[in-house]
Amino acid sequence: MISLLKMLLTKFTYVALALILVAAGCGVPIPEDVPLIFSGYLCNPHQSPLRDIAAANAAKPQAAGDPAAAGASQPSPASAPAGSQRSTPENVPSANIMFLAGMLGIIGGDSILYMIGRFGIDSENIIARHIRKVLHSKRRDKVQKHFDRHGNLTLFIGRFVPGVRAMIFALCGISKMPYWRFVVVDGLAGLISVPTLIWLGYWQAAHINWLFAKVAEIKHIIYLLAALALVIGLVVFLVRRRRPGRGGL
Repeated sequence: MISLLKMLLTKFTYVALALILVAAGCGVPIPEDVPLIFSGYLCNPHQSPLRDIAAANAAKPQAAGDPAAAGASQPSPASAPAGSQRSTPENVPSANIMFLAGMLGIIGGDSILYMIGRFGIDSENIIARHIRKVLHSKRRDKVQKHFDRHGNLTLFIGRFVPGVRAMIFALCGISKMPYWRFVVVDGLAGLISVPTLIWLGYWQAAHINWLFAKVAEIKHIIYLLAALALVIGLVVFLVRRRRPGRGGL
C-alpha cells in the first residue's frame, strides 16, 4: 500500500494527493501522514526524485540523435557548473500548491461522510437502515444534544484520531451541524496537520526513511492513547447506564 501511494504521488503529484486524502476521509484505511510527508519530500528542490526523472527525460532526445553532435553541444564535465547534472528546481512540485491540494483533499473526503450522515440516514439502502437501528430516535436526540454542546471540540480533536474521525464526520452530519461550521472547524484542524506534515517531509527530505520510521513509532503511541480513551469512554458509558433513572445512548 505504501509503495503504491508513493508511486501515485510521484507520477500524479497534486491530483494524487487530493484523491488519496479524499479516499482516506471516506474511511478507506489509508494513513494520511504518509502521502503528506512524501509530498513534502517531493517538493524539496535538492532531494526530490522528480529532478532526476526530469533530467533523464530531457536527455533522451539528445541520446536518440547524433552522439557526436550531442557531445559537441554539451559542456564538458569539467566546465559544467555545479549541479548542472540535475534539472532545475522548477521541475519539482510547488509546496504551496501541494498544501492547497492537501486541504482540498481532506475537506472533500470529510465532507462526503458528513453528507452521508446528514442526508443518507433517511434513505432506504441497507446501510442507512442499519444506522437507524443503531441510532434510534432517542439515541439520535442524545447525539444531537452532545454536538449542540461540544460539537466543535469533538470534531476538532477527532480530526487527529485515526479510526475514529470517519465516524465523527458522519455524526456531525447526523446531528445536523451546519455545513459551514463543519468546514471551518475541520479546516482549522487541517491547517495544523497538513502544512506540518508537508513541512516535515520537506525539511527532512535527506532523511526521509528515518522520518517515516519515527512517525510510525509515534503513530503506535497515538493509537494506544486513542484505544485507551475509547476504553475509558466505554467504562464511563456503562457506569452511567447502570445508574437509576439514567439511560445510555
